[in-house]
Amino acid sequence: MKNLTLTVIVSTLLFSSSAQAQLWDKIKQKAEQKAEELLTKKKTKKTSKKGSSGNDDYGDYDTEDTAGGLNTKIDVWRNYKFVPGEDVIFYDDLRYEEVGEFPSRWDIRKGGAEVARFDDDKVIIGTATYDNVILPLFKKGQTLGDEFTIEFDVYVDEVSRTYNNSWIDYDIILNSNNIRDKNIDFSLRSGTTDGYVGKYDFQIESVSLGVLNAWHHISISYYKGKFKMFYDEKRIVNLPRVIFTPNTFAINMSGKKDGSFNRDILYGIRNIRIAKGGGSIFQKMQANGKYVTNGILFDSGKSTVKKQSLGIINKMVDVLKDNKDWKCQIIGHTDADGNPEANLKLSEQRAKAIKEAIVSQGIKADRLTIVGKGESELISTATTTEEKLKNRRVEFIKI
Repeated sequence: MKNLTLTVIVSTLLFSSSAQAQLWDKIKQKAEQKAEELLTKKKTKKTSKKGSSGNDDYGDYDTEDTAGGLNTKIDVWRNYKFVPGEDVIFYDDLRYEEVGEFPSRWDIRKGGAEVARFDDDKVIIGTATYDNVILPLFKKGQTLGDEFTIEFDVYVDEVSRTYNNSWIDYDIILNSNNIRDKNIDFSLRSGTTDGYVGKYDFQIESVSLGVLNAWHHISISYYKGKFKMFYDEKRIVNLPRVIFTPNTFAINMSGKKDGSFNRDILYGIRNIRIAKGGGSIFQKMQANGKYVTNGILFDSGKSTVKKQSLGIINKMVDVLKDNKDWKCQIIGHTDADGNPEANLKLSEQRAKAIKEAIVSQGIKADRLTIVGKGESELISTATTTEEKLKNRRVEFIKI
């Protein structure tokens, strides 16, 4: 496990003006090169024959072939049981960020980072050769607490498939103290996941990286000492207790290329979501008669259920199978962006897509009804990314 020295979080890096200018000139050149490589790799992947990576059955994380609003390659996610928290404290899809600039909602501890364009998406890439440590700018005094979830996408380069001397690291830091064993060393190498939680205390399970030159999803949940971590739908960590108390989140992006490669390894992150809450859907429905979530995600302006949302849907299927006398109303809500009539229609289509996803797993259709309410019942009228996300929610009402 690499030795990470963590420092007190700072808002700015202090350099002399001339040194700073020279540094960021180099960083900008590096970032532009990486962004171009990233884009070239993506285009090459799209034009290559399917199956060239030898992992067709896994499915490209970006592929959204749909039928009835449901991704046709999500069957492998049927056992995924991650439930994201409901109270979003940080969400960054980089929509309003400027390409070529440092992401405005982040701070930096080491190395460098920059927003790059990846086809039609924006991503955060590291600009230093090793160790690019960034952390989200939380509100003053805000910490993770004792019940939270973290999600983000990571890019998996092809050189991590078979070469022991080539690797990508997405190390996760959950405590800002200067203690080495309070990190998660998370590596992608030799075609599998690798790493440790703590100072070699617990080895992360090795699972296949799946499709290469593609994006994959990381999910983390923490509940009063209990810690779980998923790579796509596969659980790679399940600890009943960790010895440290998380108070912040930072991520270190780095990569090492083998001598046989004459290009840098490509790595980056996107779609970062941090939320408080989580826990048992059954207990919340039993106590409140409903479960409300903004963790079921769709493509913008569409009703396609994203694969990483299957944790909630799979849990809801379990609840309905265990309580055969329950019926449920699914209510879709949108934010206030766009046309109200279009939003109303979209909210109903999304509720219908969720129903279809549940019915596809054996729940009778007559136990589920759907309603679309569009933007008629906003929780918040604020325009921040997090507040808009709260409005884009789904309610499961026990009836």
